[in-house]
Amino acid sequence: MIQNIKYLKTEVEKLNLSISKAQLDKLSGYFDEVIENNKLFNLTAITEENDFIDKHYIDSMIGISEIPSGASILDIGAGGGFPSVPIAIMRTDVKVTSIDSTAKKMVFVKNASDKLGINNIDTISGRAEEMPLLKNKFDVVTARAVASLPILLELSVPLLKVGGLFIAYKTDISELDSSLNAIKVLNAEYVKSKEASLPNGDKRTILVFRKKGPTDNKYPRQYGTIKNKPL
Repeated sequence: MIQNIKYLKTEVEKLNLSISKAQLDKLSGYFDEVIENNKLFNLTAITEENDFIDKHYIDSMIGISEIPSGASILDIGAGGGFPSVPIAIMRTDVKVTSIDSTAKKMVFVKNASDKLGINNIDTISGRAEEMPLLKNKFDVVTARAVASLPILLELSVPLLKVGGLFIAYKTDISELDSSLNAIKVLNAEYVKSKEASLPNGDKRTILVFRKKGPTDNKYPRQYGTIKNKPL
């Protein structure tokens, strides 16, 4: 269990989020699950308690206020479950789907969530760009520490319903200029950025985009093409 639970509660509340004892217990329990299974699944290099709280939990929660009520959310490249698991714990009104190409990580996220009673999260093993059934399906897509912004936009925007939001977790807004063509081609628009600091002083920025209208069905392309020839 997280020993310094008061620190976690205090830092969450600094984000203007309320947190119950049940939510604190689930976050503490998920920390235990990650640490216990880390050697098996290579879930994170961050294992010291306060670092984990700062860089996984607080970082994941910075975007929560941008998520509409009752949203269906897809978290691309979820890895060990960030930001998807903290979002699911903090927002019981939403339905979260975690997707990652590493199947064993998704097995871990699902098993740990079931064990802790986090009932509003599902997992998919695979690559989002290889699953046409995911297109036009979600109210929100999130991505944290996955790829450059032009790549993320192509992976994410086609999966949104028209009017849906893509929330990118970044260090700053420096990639925005290089993403203007992708935003235009994918029929999206830049909505806002939200800057924040983690408790340890690290800077974070949430970038929010909206899908304005239908995206050409040829997107997203195969990942190799996206990576080598980003929009």
